[in-house]
Order: sequence, then C-alpha cells, then structure tokens
Amino acid sequence: MMLAADIGGTKTLLALFDDAGTHVIAMKRYVSADASDFQALLAEFLLDVISSVPEGELIRAAGFGIAGPITGSPGAQQVRTTNLPWVLDSAVIARQLGGVPVLFVNDLVASGSAAVASPLGARVSLNPSAVFQNGHAAVIAAGTGLGEALFYFDGKRHHAMPTEGGHADFAPNNALEAELWAFLRERLNGHVSVERVICGAGFSLLYEFLQAQGLGQPSPHMRAKLRDAEDANAEISRQGVAGSDDLSLRACQIFARIYGAEAGNLALKSLPLGGVFVAGAIAGHIAPFMAKEFMDGFLDKGRFRGLLETLPVWMVSADDLALKGAAQVAVMWAAQA
Repeated sequence: MMLAADIGGTKTLLALFDDAGTHVIAMKRYVSADASDFQALLAEFLLDVISSVPEGELIRAAGFGIAGPITGSPGAQQVRTTNLPWVLDSAVIARQLGGVPVLFVNDLVASGSAAVASPLGARVSLNPSAVFQNGHAAVIAAGTGLGEALFYFDGKRHHAMPTEGGHADFAPNNALEAELWAFLRERLNGHVSVERVICGAGFSLLYEFLQAQGLGQPSPHMRAKLRDAEDANAEISRQGVAGSDDLSLRACQIFARIYGAEAGNLALKSLPLGGVFVAGAIAGHIAPFMAKEFMDGFLDKGRFRGLLETLPVWMVSADDLALKGAAQVAVMWAAQA
C-alpha cells in the first residue's frame, strides 16, 4: 500500500492507496486546525482505518503534498507549514511508520502533477483560441493560500519545479485595484502579497473593501446570512454565483479578474506552451466567473495579449488532485528507495 497526504491550512486528507497509487483503500478528511501536530493526526488516521486494511498489507512508501517551503534532501526533509503551526520531519514520520520511505513535495507539485497528467475529460477549457502543443506547463491554485508551480518539459515528460510565487507582490491593474492595494497595505501594516487577495479569506476582504469604499451595502438577507454563516467566504462566493447580492457578485468578479491577472503573470514568466492549469477548489466554486473575468485578467497584458491568446488554459478543480498527486509521489519514491 501507499500512504498519501494532502496537508493544507484548512483541511488535511489522508489516504491509503494500492501499490499503483490509483485505487483508494481508505480515506479520511480532517480539519487541520483541530490537531496540535501532524504526527498525532497520522496516528489517529491509522487507528481509524486499520479495519479497512486487507490482511497482510503494509505501507511501502508515503508521499505528502504540503503547503509550505520544503528544506533538506529526500529522506531528511523538513517543512514548517505556512498556515498552520506544524513542523514536519520526514525522518520522524518514517520512524512512526516503521521505517518506510517518506517524501515531501510542495502541495502544488502534488496537485499540479495530477492536473498536468489529467485526461482531457477532466479539464474545462477556458481559452477558446488556444493552440495545443507540447511544452512547459504552469499550475496555479487558490485555496487557503495561493500556490504556484512550474513543470519543465524535457521533450518526453514534465519535471516539477516548486515556487512560493503566491507570496510575490500584488500588482494592481486599474484604479479600483490600486485603492484595494492601499486598503490592504494599511490593513496589513506592510507588504501585500497576491495571496492576501487570491485565497479563501480574500472574498471577505474584498467584500469589506467594497463597503468601505461606499460601493454598495449588503442586501438585507445577506446581513443575516453573514451573521449566521459558518464560513463567510463560502457564503459570499455562493451569493455571488447566484447573483443574489450585489456586493458578493462584485467581490467575485474582482477576485476572478485578479486571479486571472496573476495566472497571466505566471504565464509570461514561464511561457507554458503546454498549458496553464488552474487547480484548487475555489475555481470550481466560482466557475461562472472563470471564462469571463478570469480570462479578461489573464489576457490583459498589452503587447503580449496575442501570445497569451494562444496558450491553453484549463480548469481542473477536483478536490482530491493533491492527494492523487501525493499517491503518485509515493509510488515513485517506493521504486527509487
């Protein structure tokens, strides 16, 4: 069996796969903030699923997709998660699992690997003018934070290159976005990264910004919904997609445009002729804004609009992309160990 994990600031998915990394034997979803550390969560998972494991089956290798910069070399990797107070050490986890090989990869390397390898039927094309060809690929994914990764193509296969591009500067593209930057700069008392806008919490920030600028007020029903909502960001995106609250609609439009603009920045820096892949669950939640506002932002690059119009842009928003990618990492690591 292979052990796979998708470790993010909001949720952690843990699963046991078959030796090929394609069939799920057991899977559990956990709220990341409920656990004091990952080792405790892993112990809980193994106890939860032990009855599902076929007799005689053992974990052969583990692959983890983790939201955060990974240091060290394979077999001795460490990572301090960006949006959680967790520190993970691959050697410590390997001992917890009885000495099996454990490999950490950036969460965007995991989800991106699955996205780039996904069948065409699992993708939604956002660019009707695309010219399909082989080449480098780029992956961008908004979730709890904003992840970006590049995939170098050597003529036969793609090789992942992790980045922390989501923490680069937020670059306004119009007067309203310049006002948004100033609003966030004051709110954050300093640097405004693009992740501050393009992430789950970005919907509430945009909603608050629009109110502060006097650009509208919540609909009467929205005040009650926001007061009672378990997740205000999810509620704003739902109302925006439904068109039932003007401020929510405007927030989603701005979010999608800035998301597309950052995807376009990534494309200009990497020339991904093999395609730009938009992963992460948020894209699927705001799908009605991806073909218009997202692509408007993506293509708004002046003299290089013509180049970007030729690039394939695919939305691959399955929730388990990073988990599937982590399983394939485990398979690869088992073969090399």
